[in-house]
Amino acid sequence: MTNRKTLFAALAALALLASPALAGAGGNGHGGGNGHGDGNGNGGGNGHNGSNGKSGASHGKSSSAPGQVAKAKTDDTTVDKTTKVSSVHKEKNIHAKLGRLNSLQRNINAYMNSKSKKFAAIQAFVTQSAKAKVAQAAAEAAEDKLEALNAELSALTSLTAAQIAAMTPEDQAALPGKITDLQAEVAAQEAAVTAANEAAAAAEVGTDDASLDAALTDMANKPVDAEVTAWAQGVLADKIDQTAAAMEAETTP
Repeated sequence: MTNRKTLFAALAALALLASPALAGAGGNGHGGGNGHGDGNGNGGGNGHNGSNGKSGASHGKSSSAPGQVAKAKTDDTTVDKTTKVSSVHKEKNIHAKLGRLNSLQRNINAYMNSKSKKFAAIQAFVTQSAKAKVAQAAAEAAEDKLEALNAELSALTSLTAAQIAAMTPEDQAALPGKITDLQAEVAAQEAAVTAANEAAAAAEVGTDDASLDAALTDMANKPVDAEVTAWAQGVLADKIDQTAAAMEAETTP
């Protein structure tokens, strides 16, 4: 009996010694063992060993450059669409305000051939503006010619004695007459420039903004405001240019 008790005690001691090793083998865990013997020769032992381990991976989020560009493009597209819608809306508004003045978009033949009394004031404005344009071009051409004549006269009157001596006898003899003729041409051209400038100034009468507003009001069936006048100026500019070109073609030999 004593030997059996001794044997059980030895086994319990061995179990206690084995517990730390088992705990170490489990990593992060715990282990335990206990033995019990009673006086009747019965003994028991139980042990518990466990280990737990957790691992995790870090996750990160990043915004890619393409995604940001796409967002920017989306924003730009939205702005573009808004601008286009606003432009179309504005255009619809101006045409709604024009009423009868929408007819100003007709071609030049319709302008000149229209028999409508409502169109007469606009026809007169376009015709007068074209005349003023032609007159202004004539005044500018007259001034250019005068400048050329003056340059030629200056070249002759500024010749040095050495330059005159280098001329042929015929050219030397003709020089005084040439200078006299050029002086007469310059005087005549100066008069032509004065007349051309006066004609251009006279042709300007009836082509100002007040005259345009009056012509638009005579034709319109709706109120004429600054926006309508600005629109009409842009449309009529092309009609005036075409009419002026036709006038110049008629007077050119």
